[in-house]
Amino acid sequence: MPRYGAEIVGGAETLARGFAERLAERFEVEVLTTCARDHHSWQNVLPSGTETHGGVTVRRFPVSARDVDRFLDVQQRMSEGFPLELDEELAWAAGSVNAAALYDVLDSERERFEALFFLPYLFGTTLLGAHVDRRRSVLIPCLHDEPFAYLKVVAHLFRSVRAVFFNSAPERSLARRLFGVSAEAPVIGFGFDPVEPARAQSDAFRARHGLDGDYLLYFGRKEGGKNLPLLLESFRRCRGAGVDLSLVVAGDGSIDPSVDRAGIVDLPRLPEEEKRAACAGALAVCQPSVNESFSIVLMEAWLQETPVLVNGRCPVTRHHVALSNGGLYFDDAGEFAADVEYLRRHREAAREIGRQGRAYVLDNYTWPLVLGRFERALQAAMDA
Repeated sequence: MPRYGAEIVGGAETLARGFAERLAERFEVEVLTTCARDHHSWQNVLPSGTETHGGVTVRRFPVSARDVDRFLDVQQRMSEGFPLELDEELAWAAGSVNAAALYDVLDSERERFEALFFLPYLFGTTLLGAHVDRRRSVLIPCLHDEPFAYLKVVAHLFRSVRAVFFNSAPERSLARRLFGVSAEAPVIGFGFDPVEPARAQSDAFRARHGLDGDYLLYFGRKEGGKNLPLLLESFRRCRGAGVDLSLVVAGDGSIDPSVDRAGIVDLPRLPEEEKRAACAGALAVCQPSVNESFSIVLMEAWLQETPVLVNGRCPVTRHHVALSNGGLYFDDAGEFAADVEYLRRHREAAREIGRQGRAYVLDNYTWPLVLGRFERALQAAMDA
């Protein structure tokens, strides 16, 4: 795992920490990770060595020296659609985040571990680390339909490991199309505790942030990769049409300063209790991202009985919405406005949509259910 810790934000990082801490209640679990905190610079800022968090032994190793210029040059060519030679792909993988000392420990201590889990797929710690002992390596790819997924080194990774565990059926379908993985490869997902909706706290959240009427909520990283600009433009057009509505944007990063801030409440990352209160009071939680392998955001919204609005071009979030009847989807600003108007005009229907979302989470993604799927899949993989 390239980054690990309670202070580190990201879907794969949250997934890794959640599983590690839950599995540590029954097994001996170690996390081997780097000293990096930031996923842009990959600078070594955390101390190397061993510590314990949540019952998990965490061992940190320094990020190896990188040829950043070469890495960025290849990545730029990739993003522009140019086909890469194998040596370019290997240079890109070598220039990603790697930790030679971590690989040495994997090699020298491999017999201590029954299984080695690697996630997500697109960093050197997975691309190279999973090959140290393929017999024990299980990949949890967090795969998206993006240029990286079409590399030969990625195809080789998928075809080399002992097993691949997926977060959702659409993610598995993508891997089947790209790499020919089995249609029976396990889909695990992520687990949640069945917390009660925080409706009693939502009024206090409104008061703290001056929210008088309806508001939409986005929580996550404030960056283009999460398609936040689409949400901001769709919201601006709603406001321009005379809709009395606010948008709460909460998370790390910053909104483009050129964006019209009318009606936008810009907040930092929220503590868990505050996030639950924000979800409980929202008209809907918005997930505009296309690149998702599971979307923890949806499940957190649904546990608060709040409908979701998702990007219709994201197979994973649209899949969850279709199965749960817990939200609506949009392809453009016009459909977004129509969805918002429906929720505003049909309050009881909106509440029922949110309740259906909560039922979907409780039926499929509580921790006992998810850990049961995980342990059965691991046993089958090790027995194969």
